Amino acid sequence: MRVIAFSNLKGGSSKTTSSLAVAAELARRGRRVLLVDLDPQATLTKSAGLDPSHAAAQYLKGEIEAAAAVLRPEGLWDKPLAENGGALHLVPASRQLVQFEGQAVARLANRLVALLDAVEADYDFVVIDSPPQASALVTATLASADEVYVPVASGRGALDGLVDVVELSKRFGTTPVSGAFATRVNVSSHHDLDLAEYVAQQVAGPDGEGGLKTYIRETVRVRESEMARVPLPFYDRASTAAQDYAALADEIEARPSPRII
Repeated sequence: MRVIAFSNLKGGSSKTTSSLAVAAELARRGRRVLLVDLDPQATLTKSAGLDPSHAAAQYLKGEIEAAAAVLRPEGLWDKPLAENGGALHLVPASRQLVQFEGQAVARLANRLVALLDAVEADYDFVVIDSPPQASALVTATLASADEVYVPVASGRGALDGLVDVVELSKRFGTTPVSGAFATRVNVSSHHDLDLAEYVAQQVAGPDGEGGLKTYIRETVRVRESEMARVPLPFYDRASTAAQDYAALADEIEARPSPRII
């Protein structure tokens, strides 16, 4: 089982969109995937078709066991996933997660690791979406994940969030950033294309090879899928962003897992 976190300490980076799109694409390919929403805004939970739930907060407080925290959304993707053996399940979030933002990182990390240990036999991938600002939840996520990917949206101050995640991981000695990729890229803009290339070069891949090659193109389909509460790969597989997220999933899958089982 591989544990992947998407993190950026700057809002509007497409962090949640990337978490859901990559997880859904992996599930579409027959992988068993568990999403863990640790953002109090619960955007991932809502975008996956569920209403906010206290499940994540209750689990972190020790009020429920891991099995009770996992929900199985019913949506347009149920039938195709059932046919290919894939799964897309979710530990949903709510505003109750705010209470953990100032708590001890070690305790939260231990609870997350316990969750991962409990579900290891059931999933091929766990994808964690963390809050878009520095907090104990973010640090605990970085400490629990095997791989950390940082989406960087084009625009002013685009690299700030990436720099912050790198510095945070160094400060606390957590999992280093595994890769970074640009999102919301306008391919008619030389600035956006240059930024996409620059972002990819900032983080080398495993064994020191080049960084991620994929960037995510801007498209209205992303917003439409969020409004429809359907993951992008199931909303419109032919859209440019869905194709780009499929390419990103290819790159991530091709990388060797750092987890020692």
